[in-house]
Amino acid sequence: MARRLIQEPEQAQRGDPIGGTEFRHPAYAQISATRTTGNAVLYGSDFVHHQSIRIQIAKSRLTRSLSNDWLSADSLPYIEVELSEAQWASFVSSMNVGSGTSCTLRYFNKEEIAGLPDPVSRTDTFSTEAGETMREALAALDELRAEIKASGLSGKKADALLRKTDAARQHISGNMQFVGDQFVEHMEKVTEAAKVEVNAYAVNTLMRAGLVALTDGRPVIELLTEPGKPVSASQPSPMSETA
Repeated sequence: MARRLIQEPEQAQRGDPIGGTEFRHPAYAQISATRTTGNAVLYGSDFVHHQSIRIQIAKSRLTRSLSNDWLSADSLPYIEVELSEAQWASFVSSMNVGSGTSCTLRYFNKEEIAGLPDPVSRTDTFSTEAGETMREALAALDELRAEIKASGLSGKKADALLRKTDAARQHISGNMQFVGDQFVEHMEKVTEAAKVEVNAYAVNTLMRAGLVALTDGRPVIELLTEPGKPVSASQPSPMSETA
């Protein structure tokens, strides 16, 4: 394995009123995550989102001034990706699983990437595919009907088989279309309900993850009491003691 190249940071004196020494290095970078609002079409998602998460990695520089280190990022990022709340929850909770989480690239090498068109309705896609399958089935029945007529069977046997094929054709062309329309309507209702459920689940997951991170896994009540004297259900409260 080749040894990694080591490079000292470049430094220069600032000439503005802030003054100080500015340090730059190719390895200096800053990463940030931001919650955004507004319609967003995202890769790997079937509907338009009104809230999303954006992750940026930008070039950074360090300024040493007034006995402090000041870290600042360039206005344009090296790379920026956008995720739905569900994708974000999957990203932070499923390390070393599969090939990663899908995301939408917005900036790369400080250049903006073209956006995605509105997502195609899955119900329309399934409806179209079901229609094509139904037409293929009807064509196969028509071929079978022609083969029965050309088979040389007696009129009674041929008529019995033709009645069955005609009944199957009528059932497919009539009843299956109705069932398909009902299925599409049901799926639209299920999809809308799923959007609400997924969004609520993602928001709750993010809130729990943030609370655990802020409290370091300890119960919140411990943070609201005097250090070293957590309140628990088995301990009497100060009010009960005085009473």
